[in-house]
Amino acid sequence: MKWREVKIFTTKESLPAISNILQDIGIEGLVKEDLEVNGSDDDLLIKAYLPINDSLEAKLAILKSKIGYLHQYGLNSGSGRIELETIPEEDWSSSWKEHFKPTKITDTIVIKPTWEEYEAKPGEKIIELDPGMAFGTGAHATTTMCIEAIEENCDGRESMLDIGTGTGILSVAASLLEIEDILAIDIDDIAVKIAKQNLKLNNLDEEVVVKQGDLVEIVNEKYDLVVGNLLPHIILRLIPDMLEVLDEDSIFILSGINKEKKEEIKEALIDVNLIVKEVKEEEDWVTIIGERS
Repeated sequence: MKWREVKIFTTKESLPAISNILQDIGIEGLVKEDLEVNGSDDDLLIKAYLPINDSLEAKLAILKSKIGYLHQYGLNSGSGRIELETIPEEDWSSSWKEHFKPTKITDTIVIKPTWEEYEAKPGEKIIELDPGMAFGTGAHATTTMCIEAIEENCDGRESMLDIGTGTGILSVAASLLEIEDILAIDIDDIAVKIAKQNLKLNNLDEEVVVKQGDLVEIVNEKYDLVVGNLLPHIILRLIPDMLEVLDEDSIFILSGINKEKKEEIKEALIDVNLIVKEVKEEEDWVTIIGERS
């Protein structure tokens, strides 16, 4: 498979908005590089990667259109220039990995790519991650806030449901934080495959169950902790079904929410008698922590 490298010349001010646009077209992982361009406001280069397939041109059209409108919302997006380059799979794989370094997510959790060396400090728990080319590195704000929230709410929690597991990173973190009974689900067969690989890398393939399918179809138990790092429209669709998997006093953590959708999602939770306890915000992203009443 060949990949299209998308280079966006823009400003640091517009990073949260462009990151949101990229997520909307299915890209979580991106590479950021500082720029110094004489005579231009551009101080940031964003690189993202899309597989060359039937949906490529439509996604690029959406990207260009939405970036072009950012100035209407009061954002200085610089030139907003977009450059494209076709990269063979073997070249993309190696060049992409150069930008993925060990990252400390919390006081306890460190994400380490399998090809990097890292000596753990006392008290640190290491997540070995090989996300593949279809998923992000785990350093996105939505993921880091989710892991922080799991760490803050894991005491006394024996079970967790990870909805839309992706790379499996949240399930790996939860298992390292000693939650014993974990089910990770995703409707995407590639995600399920990569999640299983990452669990095996961390010697947790016997500890975490991974299943492909929809929440309603394959989950028939209740969990102490329910986590979902998902797109806002998916969260809104799943909120009524969450009642079936939340036990009394269960905690839920919902991430992947852009600030524009925060109030809509909070209202949807309240409408089904779920209690919002805390809202975390980082950059343009929101994580909501709550419980069943």
